[in-house]
Amino acid sequence: MLELGLIDGLAERLEDLFDGYTLLNKAKVLQQVRIFKQYIPQAVGLAFDDKDKSGMKGYAESDYEANFPCIVVKYIDHTDKEERRLDQSTTTMKLLYGIYDEDYMCQGYRDILNMMERVRDDLLVHRIVSGIYMLEMPLKTRLLEVDTWPIYFGEMDLVFSTGRVVMGKDYVYKTAQGDVI
Repeated sequence: MLELGLIDGLAERLEDLFDGYTLLNKAKVLQQVRIFKQYIPQAVGLAFDDKDKSGMKGYAESDYEANFPCIVVKYIDHTDKEERRLDQSTTTMKLLYGIYDEDYMCQGYRDILNMMERVRDDLLVHRIVSGIYMLEMPLKTRLLEVDTWPIYFGEMDLVFSTGRVVMGKDYVYKTAQGDVI
């Protein structure tokens, strides 16, 4: 499937790009940036309780915060364009960046911007992922301005040309009026 190949290829590319790149985690220890596909993982031993309004029991903040710093490679949607010779299908992806910084000066956004710039520079120079997915422009980045202290988030919107299968020559389409196209 094209989308799964793009998720995997982009995640692999980010793992190589951030190999050895570390930031402080909640324990104030340098930790390599983690790359996740589609979702941040649930805590180990997570238990669900129907009576709990949140639906979760045993999921502490420290379990969630242990995932940072990270980048989540997210599939958003796929669009098949009009059937023309040069039209390509496109797949929209989102990279969600997250870091933990409990310093009262609220400078965590700086790490997010540095991470986004690292990815942006790489994608602008090497626009093809896994040999088949071509990055289209514009490439958009933004900081999330919602106050989520001590966790900071940023996101990058990416659109890739992904190719597609084409209608065979022997296909016959009849319109509502009975015309054959």
